[in-house]
Formats: sequence, structure tokens, C-alpha cells
Amino acid sequence: MKPLRDSLGRPIFWVTVILGILGVLSVFSASVVMTVSTDDFNRNPFFFLNRQLGALLLGMLLLCVVRRVDLLRWRTFLSLPAMFLMLLTLAAVLVVGTEINGARRWFVLGPIQFQVAELAKLLVVFYLADYLDRHRNRVHNILSIAPAWILVLVAAFLIEREPDLSTALVVVATMVAMLYAAGASWRDLRIMGLLGIVLIVGMTLAKPYRIDRWKIFLDPFADPLKDGYQSCNSLMAIASGGIWGRGLGFSNQKFNYLPEQHTDFIFAIFSEEMGLVGALGLFMLFCVLGYCGLRLAVNCRRPYLSLLAVGITFQVVLQAWINIAVVTNSIPSTGIPLPFLSYGGSSLVVTLIGMGILLNIADHTSRHSRSLPKESRSRRRMRRGSTLATSDEEQVRAVSTGEWEASVAQARHERTRSGLPQPVVEPRLTGRLPFHPAARAERERLRRRLKRAQTLDS
Repeated sequence: MKPLRDSLGRPIFWVTVILGILGVLSVFSASVVMTVSTDDFNRNPFFFLNRQLGALLLGMLLLCVVRRVDLLRWRTFLSLPAMFLMLLTLAAVLVVGTEINGARRWFVLGPIQFQVAELAKLLVVFYLADYLDRHRNRVHNILSIAPAWILVLVAAFLIEREPDLSTALVVVATMVAMLYAAGASWRDLRIMGLLGIVLIVGMTLAKPYRIDRWKIFLDPFADPLKDGYQSCNSLMAIASGGIWGRGLGFSNQKFNYLPEQHTDFIFAIFSEEMGLVGALGLFMLFCVLGYCGLRLAVNCRRPYLSLLAVGITFQVVLQAWINIAVVTNSIPSTGIPLPFLSYGGSSLVVTLIGMGILLNIADHTSRHSRSLPKESRSRRRMRRGSTLATSDEEQVRAVSTGEWEASVAQARHERTRSGLPQPVVEPRLTGRLPFHPAARAERERLRRRLKRAQTLDS
């Protein structure tokens, strides 16, 4: 493994820039027909382009600022205090937030609309990273870290009441991923997964429109002019793009055929204009971002920063996969935007802040790697055996270094002077020996021989 230096920071930065540029172009191409044909936007073809470009510039500015911030110095404030402020804000938006299309998710200040749930997703990652790092010795028991996941579930419940079930599920899924990275047991994660499935089924049955979405998912062409209209037009847009696409700006479905063409279903317009090659290229960009982010988490020697990288990377990539799956009718329809591409200033700014945090972690790891001496091949192999749960701050602890085995062998050698050597058995396996007849007989035989040897010595 080469020293990090800029090996992971550069691809993360350039993927971010490419996705940001593609997002601006896609929003303009998908929205220009809608803005020109209606009076709601003063027939300004650049209405959404100006807003998306402004959000991109603001996000890139915040990315540069966050990249230079000392995350360890702000760690305490971004943990529990920020979590409580976020819960109060989520509760306030349910009361005094602006209602748009039957949902209360936004605070509106003049021309600026801010969606609180987008920032909440990022603050949940900060809180969990700090809590799991401070209580890393108790992560194996899910009940001992109950305060953490209870607060996260409260935040997810408040987001679901907006209503925004898809964002709430992303928050819970991010929590599970960070618990797994911190070393939680598979048994506890399976139990949480089963309980989550039960809750999802219950919340789906509680809302009739969610049941209708499942019916549309199973057969979108059963009612192509009413309930399945959006899914059918999305599939037709993707299919009409072919392999090479119609060309940027030459989509037909954006002529008021496909609803939400510049927000949740922008991937359909992008696939129609750029074709299968462009869609696969976009998918690969998210894969590269996910690989670099998770590789950065593994290489970083600070568990707090590692967990931050895991949470942010998993959150962005998960949203991208869910959005693409919805547009291709692989899962029921949800309200998840496509990161970087979908129109939305709150989502774009918060996502760019997350990318700035990843670049901050990459810079920290790069500075630390340059201060260390060059590692030998055996040491690099030991690093591959370490995990986020076994890594301790700036020091690497391998799963096995051979020291324990050597000490046991030396102890066995010294015992041969006074008696026969004892078989070395791992403590957690000793309880299984009495249940095997051959093992029980062998143990009794060794015990008698050792007792006879001690009698002869005395």
C-alpha cells in the first residue's frame, strides 16, 4: 500500500467537480422547457440554472473552508450539542415550517428554501462517530450504547413525520453501517434489521399512498395514464436513449411528459440524453467515490475520522443507488434526490460539505503518513489484518502479531522441565471438550500422566 499523500484526495476532489458540473448542465437541460412554457417562473429559461449554479458555488466555497477546519477541535460541539439542536429544529419545522405539496420539510426565508433533514443526516454522522469512538469497548453489546441509537431513532421519527420516510430510512441505514464499522456483532445487527423490516411494513400499511407505490412497483403498466404514469415515462425515457443517447439537451420526455424531471427523476432525462454509456459512466463515478471514501476510512488511523468517512461515503452512495433504482423501477418510488445532479440547494450544499470533510480526512492522513518511516512488507501485511475496531488513534494494532503465540510456546517449553507439557487450548473452546468423547478421554489421560510425573518428582 503506497503512502496516501494525494492518492485518495485527488480522485475524491475531481469526482466531486465532475459531478457538480454534470449536475448544473443536467438541471438546465431538464428544466428549460418547463420554465419557458409557464408563467410561474416568469418564462425565464435560466431560473433553475441560476439557483443550482449559486448553490454549487456556495457549496464549493464551504468545501474549501471545511477542508481547512480542525475537525478534532470542533468534535465536542458537533457531537451531543449539535444533535440536540438538530432535534429541536426538526421538531420546529413540523410546527412552523412551510408546507409544500402536503409536506412540512422546509424553512422559507424569501427566495431561500432550506430543508432541515439534509443537514440532519450529516449531524447524525458526526454524533455517531464521536459516541462510537468514545465507547468503542462497549460496541459489541448493542444495549450498552442505547443512548446513541435511541437519539438517532428519535431523529428518524421526526423526519418521517414531515413526512419523509425515505430520508428517515437513509439515516437509520447509515447508523447500521457505522455500527458495523465500529465492531458491532452480527447478531445485534440482524436483530436490528428484522425490527427495521417490521417497522417499515407497519409504516407502509399506515399510509394508503405508500401501498399504492408498491402496487405501481409491481406492475407500472397496469394503469399507465394515472398511477403508473411517472414510472412508465421514466422507463420510456431510459429506453429511448439507446446506447449513445440523443445528445445533451435533446430529450423528448422533458417536454412536460415526465413529472419531477429536474429533481427526483433527473436520471431518466440524463439517461435519455447521454444513453447507456453516459448512465454507466455516472454510475461508475459514484462507485469510484464510494471506493475512495471507504479506502480512506480503512487507512485513516483515527477511529473518529474513520467513522466520519464511513458515514459520509455510505450516505452519499446509498442515496445515489436508491435514486437510480427508483428511476429504473427496481424498487418502489421514494423521494430521495440524486446527489449532485438533482435540483436542490440544501442537498447540494450539504453534500459538498461532506466531500470537504472527506478531503479534510485525506489531508490529515496524508500528513500523518509522511511523518512515519517507510513500512516493511510484513508490516503492510499486518495493516491489512487491522480493522476500525482494532485501530487505536495513530497506532496500528494488527489482529495477530505472533507475540502471543511465541510467549505460549516458551511457557510450554519451560514446563517440560518439571512435567509434561499441557495442551494449549483457547479459553472459549474449553467448554466444548467435555461434549466430545475422544477429547474427554485424551484430557483424562494427560491428567493422569501429569499427576504420575509430579508424584515421581516429589
